[in-house]
Amino acid sequence: MQTFIFILFFGLAIVSFYFFIRRGNNPLALMLSAWALAIGIPQLHLSTLEQTWTRTFWSLVIVSILSFVLGYILFDHLWKKYPFWKNWNWLNRSQVSVKSLRFAIYFLFTASIIGLYMFYVRAGNFPLLAEDTDVFRFAADEKVPGLINYTAQLARLFIPLSFFLFFYEGFSIRKHWDLVILNLLGAVALVLFASRTQIFFIDLWVMALYLLMRKPNLKMALKFYPVFLIISVIVLSAVPLIRQYKSYGANYLAGVTQIDSSNYNPVGKFLLPIYVGVSFNMQSLQHAQQYYDVNPIQWGKVSLDPFTNIVGLDQFKSDFDLCKIFQCWWNTGTYLFPFVQDFGRAAFYIIPMLIAGVVTLLWRYWKSAPNYFSINLYAYTIFFIVMTIYLSFTVRAEMYIDLFVLLLSYLFVTRKYA
Repeated sequence: MQTFIFILFFGLAIVSFYFFIRRGNNPLALMLSAWALAIGIPQLHLSTLEQTWTRTFWSLVIVSILSFVLGYILFDHLWKKYPFWKNWNWLNRSQVSVKSLRFAIYFLFTASIIGLYMFYVRAGNFPLLAEDTDVFRFAADEKVPGLINYTAQLARLFIPLSFFLFFYEGFSIRKHWDLVILNLLGAVALVLFASRTQIFFIDLWVMALYLLMRKPNLKMALKFYPVFLIISVIVLSAVPLIRQYKSYGANYLAGVTQIDSSNYNPVGKFLLPIYVGVSFNMQSLQHAQQYYDVNPIQWGKVSLDPFTNIVGLDQFKSDFDLCKIFQCWWNTGTYLFPFVQDFGRAAFYIIPMLIAGVVTLLWRYWKSAPNYFSINLYAYTIFFIVMTIYLSFTVRAEMYIDLFVLLLSYLFVTRKYA
């Protein structure tokens, strides 16, 4: 039965993704595809730590999906009827100064070099090179201010913006050799931080840009995506394996998650981190729902943490113990996790509808006014939708800084056409 449910939802995920590609990159189809995986994968129950989903949790997950669907229908109708962005000329600049965009990319690259130097001076090393990678990462967070940390990893922005330029002009080694070098250096810098999220972020943004800008047919897609995916998968696999081995030794993940992987073939062991990431995030969400059914909710403090931390308003910071919610070593739980902390069960009803409103707005903006800003915004949104089952991205300050930098870069590269 468990295998049947997995196959059913995996099939639904594939069908939904097909509709995403074929129906104008519809965000509803992508969301349904991601959440079909979020429902199907955990049904394999590979870990003894995993609770069986309760009827209450099943109903709340279904409610959250229906809430997103309803939000999509309502807001899609609203944005089609009232496309307010068309009245704001600064949001509809279609031309880009290639010279200005190159300058912006070089500026971000230079800032990242300075950030890397400041990080190294304060931390004394980089996570991937440290003897104990995970311990070093947490220690570095204490030693290095957040803005330096963010600046050191600005490759997360200048690499996708470089690819925007590649697709905008038509890629040529002769024309873009310098940006290729910058991108390679930026990729190495990001790998030093041993963060899968950062690498996956760039992967999805770049692949989405190709989809939105080049609108590839099957032949074009088969030229671009497989090569990009192979390189990405190798890096995405190698980084966590090195980090895990250096910090905890071999077979740590299977041991700590209580999954008997002794009989798994190499493919099964390779896919194990993907299973754990999705299934344990859903477990974490269920535990949060149960925990906040009987404990005081945070009333918005968790969602506001990125801003209260930046401003330094300690009296408004959230106060909770992750160890009491699920496992001390697990601290993610889908995009709904922080909202359940803030609003309890109400989050399953309200938040997906509001998220659908924002996502649908950005989709309609891109559809009606494809330009530097709308294309990059919607590519970023595609990353966010996919990561709704993997990460609580709304509580990460870098998301808001990313969007602010993206807006500034748009105003800069289009200013001569204002």
